[in-house]
Amino acid sequence: MNFNKKPLVFLALAFLLLPAYSFAQFQLNNTSPFLHALTDLKRYELGFTYIMPAGEYNGVTRVTQPDPYFRGDSSMTRKLTGLTGFGMSIGVSAPFKRTGHISCWAMDVQLLLNYYTWSKLNPTLGTDGTYTDPVAGDEVNAVSYQVALPLGVEYKIGCDAAVLTKRLPLCATFGGGLIPQMWMTNLTNVSTFDNQFSFGLTPYAKVEAGFRAGWCIKLRLMYTYGRINLFDANKSIPSVTGNQYPATDGPFGFATTSNFMVSLILMPFSGKWPETQWYNTYDTYQPYERLN
Repeated sequence: MNFNKKPLVFLALAFLLLPAYSFAQFQLNNTSPFLHALTDLKRYELGFTYIMPAGEYNGVTRVTQPDPYFRGDSSMTRKLTGLTGFGMSIGVSAPFKRTGHISCWAMDVQLLLNYYTWSKLNPTLGTDGTYTDPVAGDEVNAVSYQVALPLGVEYKIGCDAAVLTKRLPLCATFGGGLIPQMWMTNLTNVSTFDNQFSFGLTPYAKVEAGFRAGWCIKLRLMYTYGRINLFDANKSIPSVTGNQYPATDGPFGFATTSNFMVSLILMPFSGKWPETQWYNTYDTYQPYERLN
């Protein structure tokens, strides 16, 4: 396989092999290597996400005057805006290379379950170039369900890094990777189309900042970029309300092009982190080495 022509495949293999290469170099408390960290509940995270997605429409659009009498059809591409999404996540960050007492490189593994809405996909286009919302009841709306498995590498510093410590109040993370994902999309008010499934692989970048207040609480900003086709309607859609004009005159489709996610992250088992001796400056896992 020529990896120069398939950079995403090369990156995916690199992300998967890097922790294995570093397996023998990192141990936590001398007993917990990388694979054990993947099953350590004290490192797990739960997230609640608000999503600001961007999309694109391709297909036939009805052209009208403001009256709104039909003037013809036009095939066009336009951006979809004003959309919303919500989701939940569960994940773990497993260290594989310590870079200091309170910093490390880690493997990021998450499971995302997201819900998106797409509204008024069939506005009419006026001869003056402006769009008009469809007749009430004849809107073509859709919903998408996304299951994604982000895999990446990140640099961590602070209380949730190599040593899970209650003696540090803050933490931060910078990382990136790839997201294998599956989508299911359906038109909510049109019964003539079956659910459609889509698959894709897109890159992501993320930053986190957090603090410890009983639990470790973090704010995560995550951006993904890449086009994935979500739905293709191969025929016109008649009016639902009995209007003389159909909801659409011909085939159309839409896709997701990027997503910006803002997540509130909780580490529910962080209350059981082992380092509690805040009153001294020595590491409990290395009693003769200072924390800072």
